[in-house]
Amino acid sequence: MENIYHDYWEQELLYQFLKNDRCKKRAYICSPLSAVTDEEMVENIKIARAYMYYAMKKMGMNASAPHAYLPMLLCDKVPADRSIALQFGLELLEESDVLLICGNRISSGMSGEIAHAAYLKMPMMTFEESIYLEVQKNLTKQGYDKHSVHLDRENVLMGCSSPMAYLEKAGIF
Repeated sequence: MENIYHDYWEQELLYQFLKNDRCKKRAYICSPLSAVTDEEMVENIKIARAYMYYAMKKMGMNASAPHAYLPMLLCDKVPADRSIALQFGLELLEESDVLLICGNRISSGMSGEIAHAAYLKMPMMTFEESIYLEVQKNLTKQGYDKHSVHLDRENVLMGCSSPMAYLEKAGIF
């Protein structure tokens, strides 16, 4: 697999928002934030940023993941802060063209984002077989169209629960 991550990949990621390239599809990154330890949460923030960068570089999308940056401003453990962050995320999701469901588990926050995307009839993409089947099952249970979710087998890094091993091998973390 080609290494797209370099020493300054996070700075490059930030510049995607300064360009007004409305021709690119706007993707919302749906991945876990919550974790048992603070260290795991920080790792999830880094992973969300890595998913954003991958979507930008390899999938040609402008990708956003509010949970990759909002924890620097709001504390996920404070209910009022978490509520603000979740509401902001849903509003950002509404401005997106596609929901990218990353990783190999679905957190409670992700479930809300997936349900909101289904309500909006937004296309969704998963990258891991078990997540694909789980999302289809949940959409059917909730009365939504299970065909709105697609399995992308080409971008396997987006389905890794922790692309950090790949990033560490590349010398990024």
